[in-house]
Amino acid sequence: MISRLTAAIALAATLGTAQAAPLTYALDVSHGGLSGPGAAVLQGAAANAQFILFGEDHGFADSPILVRALAHDVRPLGFKRLVVEVGARSTAMVAEALRRDGVPGVAKIVHDVPLGLPFLSLKEDDELVSDFLGHDARGTPYLWGVDQEFIGSPIFHLARLAAIAPNDAARAEAQRLLAAEQDAAAKAAQDKFLLTVATPAQFDALATLFQGEAEAQGIIADLKESADIYQAWMHGHNYDNNAHRARFLAARFLADYHAADEPAPKVIFKMGIEHVALGTTTINTVDLGTLATMMARANGKTALRIAFLPAGGHNLGFAPKPGNPTAVSAYDPKEWGDIFKVAGLDLATLSKTSWTLIPLEPIRQALDTNGIAKLKPESRFLLLGFDYLITTPDAKPATFLY
Repeated sequence: MISRLTAAIALAATLGTAQAAPLTYALDVSHGGLSGPGAAVLQGAAANAQFILFGEDHGFADSPILVRALAHDVRPLGFKRLVVEVGARSTAMVAEALRRDGVPGVAKIVHDVPLGLPFLSLKEDDELVSDFLGHDARGTPYLWGVDQEFIGSPIFHLARLAAIAPNDAARAEAQRLLAAEQDAAAKAAQDKFLLTVATPAQFDALATLFQGEAEAQGIIADLKESADIYQAWMHGHNYDNNAHRARFLAARFLADYHAADEPAPKVIFKMGIEHVALGTTTINTVDLGTLATMMARANGKTALRIAFLPAGGHNLGFAPKPGNPTAVSAYDPKEWGDIFKVAGLDLATLSKTSWTLIPLEPIRQALDTNGIAKLKPESRFLLLGFDYLITTPDAKPATFLY
């Protein structure tokens, strides 16, 4: 590998001129784990890692399939925990459904509340998280949901409040809010969702009705903060929305991290590309990728950062509407700049029967500071924020469980 790496660095030209073919490895999945030449590369890179951060553009089946195979391979290294971009309470609900009834149990939840879950409403993601349903010696789950509660999820949480209400007044208010939320969800009227319209004062009043009930207070506090995050975005305060969310993700991750029964647990993350890169993101935040990288370094370990970015294919998108809110469409990666051109990749040569793994360090070395400075912001973000890029010209859409 060393000679090929050296050759790639020596032959690659600066940005704007023809580049040599990048160093690439075929990557596949077989017998539950990774296979092909790229498998050994990622397994070797994981050997000293405390964290594996897998970033995706959402809606693909490929991502959870790849993460599941990689997790299978690195489990002997101590990787028993998985972080997902889903609210903690919704994640716990899905985990319980999977333990009890498997993927069909989650399918029932999704059919009943189609707009209630992000990502864990997808078959391939549920198959992935099914491998992380255990608990450690302290009782801390191996599956960590660290995001705010999803905009369509209050139906689940209001139903729980009604079930644990300490008195008739609390129950009646929870049921009133639940009925309103169910009506809004049936019409896919996001402008009437609880997390869209409820004020802090309304959440405080609800909390007063459930005074002294610890679980209810936690639910209401999570809904209140989730509403604050969503409403900042809805009112055009995008920086505040993204910064608040980044702080929320970090706080939730650290709470689970410190609750683990090991002083420095090894963790796999599967989240959106922005969240797990190193450095300032394209939305002006410093997110979990930077936090985890610095924590690993402080512990004498590394963080392995992998971005899955297809060069083509199809993905599943969500658009609020009654019934099935999803649609499959052709995927265009252009929003991520010219990263494939930067890598010197001839897309016409990519295999359609396997994925392609591209180490990014040789490209950084070849471009050097001046070449990197000329890149489009999105391409520079990807090149500096990740160690490896996985791509394919024929990505497959995720399977919605509705």
